[in-house]
Amino acid sequence: MSKLHIGIDLDNTVLDATTAHLTCYNKVSGLSLTAEDVSDFYIYRMYGWDQAERNQIYHRHGHDIHSSSVPYPLAPETIRNLYSKHQITIMTARPAMFRDVTVKWLDAYGIPYHNIVFTENKRLECEAASVDVLIDDAPHYANEFALLNRPYFLFHQPYNTTVQHEQVRRIFHWSEVEGQLALINSILSSQSPIP
Repeated sequence: MSKLHIGIDLDNTVLDATTAHLTCYNKVSGLSLTAEDVSDFYIYRMYGWDQAERNQIYHRHGHDIHSSSVPYPLAPETIRNLYSKHQITIMTARPAMFRDVTVKWLDAYGIPYHNIVFTENKRLECEAASVDVLIDDAPHYANEFALLNRPYFLFHQPYNTTVQHEQVRRIFHWSEVEGQLALINSILSSQSPIP
């Protein structure tokens, strides 16, 4: 197996960000939404907030949200195994102001990586860093990667169920990741380099 450069998102890919966001947002709003209510990638819209309101709340409570998130089963173990064979870049859309809490969280759960990037434009970052495959939950990134004919592992969430494309491989559990990467690796290895 050739060494791949794998981009890995954190929120709702490596860890359950939905529960942490709902806990905080429910406390702030007085509502009691549950994970079963979530049908929008942008959870704050379910509270009737605009982007400015969300930013104010998120910037005030983001440290607690990110420090209290819990990893999905087998995510840390799988990433540790991948790290020993491939290049791992954590690609998160979190603001850089949450770098310290993010790095501490990764360290606390023993999740290794070669690089970490805080960006709102993962497509450009992946292109610049020559990432072979991105593992993420965002439907908009899945569509962008599909249009570029690049492999994308879409971590299944209720808000991304309509995404369908041959370059998008839906992942339901971290136990599936290594097998899917082996398939992608064999496909990429068999392709001729572009002259």
